[in-house]
Amino acid sequence: MDQKVKFSLSIIETGFAKTPEAFVFRGGSLFKTRKLSHVSILIQHPKGTFVFDTGLGSEIEGQFHDIFSFVDRQMFKFTKLESLKETLVKNEFNLDSIQFIIPTHLHFDHTSGIEDFPNATVWTTKEEYNHAISEEANPPAFIKEQYDADFIKWNFIEFDNTAYELFQESYDVFNDGTVVLVKLPGHTKGSLGMFVNLNSGKRYFFTGDLTWAAEAFIGPSEKHAIPRKKVDGDREKVKEHIVMVHHLKKKKPELKIIPAHDFNAQKDIAHFPDVEW
Repeated sequence: MDQKVKFSLSIIETGFAKTPEAFVFRGGSLFKTRKLSHVSILIQHPKGTFVFDTGLGSEIEGQFHDIFSFVDRQMFKFTKLESLKETLVKNEFNLDSIQFIIPTHLHFDHTSGIEDFPNATVWTTKEEYNHAISEEANPPAFIKEQYDADFIKWNFIEFDNTAYELFQESYDVFNDGTVVLVKLPGHTKGSLGMFVNLNSGKRYFFTGDLTWAAEAFIGPSEKHAIPRKKVDGDREKVKEHIVMVHHLKKKKPELKIIPAHDFNAQKDIAHFPDVEW
């Protein structure tokens, strides 16, 4: 255990998009523009350092233009900022200190930085991996060349029957209650959520792409039908878990619920190199 490393959390924004709020969640305004972020969450802990998602990686622009259809490029267009790797290098952060990567799921905007970290192990569920390499996994959701390198070391998470909040299964990353993973299937077969319990008492629940805006858990409401049909694999499971998080939000109002792309929910969290303790 490296006692010199204090438990902390930072957001690293790698890109963003702007779109009418109505396309973010059902019930949103057509006349209000929302910023959607592509981010990575950096967790530093005495027992290990990892990132939750990688955001947009170094090769994303070529992948996007070469693989996506014209229509999909319009729907999923983004403005790229510095990649996770570029940001860390710029701030003289040792890339090899990233011991593992936990993608919320294996869609293109969450995994395109995986191959930027050849020494890191990638943690996911067996269900997510098997689907992501299958013939069913295609653009615009999946880009297989982002995670097909021979050097990638995969670790398949085995959840146990320990209940956590409203979830029946969980995985305690450091065995100390600070970082706890739960299953959020629906958007993809093996999507994950992450609870982070900081020493300050702040609590976060990062919900991946279950929704694209925190307001959707208040409704509760789904994504707009057009993008939903392209990216959500199992609509009924998505709805089930949105309702579950809706009830969790009511039960634990102090818990900050953070969808993967919701800039408004993320903007007050420390952005690297600043940290939340």
